[in-house]
Formats: sequence, structure tokens, C-alpha cells
Amino acid sequence: MGNIIDMASFEHLRGQQKPLRYTCPETGVAFPVIFKVLIPDAEMEGDQPVFTGEFLAYYQLKEQPRHGNSDLPGFPPSPATKISTLQAEDAFYLDVVHFSNKDEAEGFKKACFHLGMEMEHVSWTESEQGAFVLLTREGNTKNNGHIIYRTSKNEFIEMLGMLLPCEYIAAFNSAGEIVPFKDIEDYIE
Repeated sequence: MGNIIDMASFEHLRGQQKPLRYTCPETGVAFPVIFKVLIPDAEMEGDQPVFTGEFLAYYQLKEQPRHGNSDLPGFPPSPATKISTLQAEDAFYLDVVHFSNKDEAEGFKKACFHLGMEMEHVSWTESEQGAFVLLTREGNTKNNGHIIYRTSKNEFIEMLGMLLPCEYIAAFNSAGEIVPFKDIEDYIE
């Protein structure tokens, strides 16, 4: 990628509304809604799965659970809730990445799985604007509790006299406020 443009600089363009889905003011990409889905947990008693009374939270880009135990006898349904923020104390963060090319999104997903990400930490969907991949990520405590949206487009950079791919990033904290990405991300040079 060429330049990285932090969308916190354009917060005034969002107005006073805090919608459930983010639209990048520079690229016009409307990101899908994020769903928190609670899957009933199970343990095996003999050869029968039994509901433990607890739920496991998964984050995905579709309302319908990708998998779950709700279809099993004696298990409660899997409720799905639309979210736009995480809790500050959550020990993970969400990355939502937009791809205008479906093949790039497929390659990205394959790379995630190749690098050891578990299936329940990767969700995806498509729209007329391209493909979107949501990653539930751990390991960077500064990012915890944030939802980070990423999109890109080619921009003509006047000073260089050339067209370069630019990545646009918007990071939202647990209060739903857009924050400068550089303030939460550690850069390794």
C-alpha cells in the first residue's frame, strides 16, 4: 500500500449520528453491520451433547449463525445483536477489511487460515461494493476494544505525479468515537 489515511481527520464529515454501519467518506464504501452472535456452549455426556448453561460470543458479518448448537434438542436459540462498539475491557479487537476484488478477499482469507487463524475468528460477506472480511484479533493490547475499518482506492498524488494505492483506516473506541489510528497502533520500523 502507498499512503495510509487516518479517517479520524475527517470525523466532522460524519455529523452527529452514530450509525450501526460505517461509511468511509473518502471511498464511499458502506461497511456491513457487525453481529455479535451467542452460541450455546456444549459438553459431551456419554455420546450426547448437553447445554452447559453458558454462551460463547462470536462476531460475524451475517445475522444467521454460521454454526452452532441451537439446532440440537434442548439447546436455546443463538441470539444475534447488531453492534457498533466493543467494551473497553474486551481482550480483543475487530478488523473489518474491504476488498473491491473478490479474488483478493479469497486470497486474504486463505492466508489467514494458513497463518493459523481459527475459523470462528474469520467472517465474510459480499455486497455490490465488494467483499468484506471481519477478523476477531488478539495480541495487540493497545487495539483491544476497538473496531477498525480498512478500505483502499487509487489516488493521484500530485507531488509525486503518480497514481498510488491509498489505504483508509477508521478506528472506533468503546464509546463509538473515531480515534486517530496512530494513537492506538504500535508501528515497527
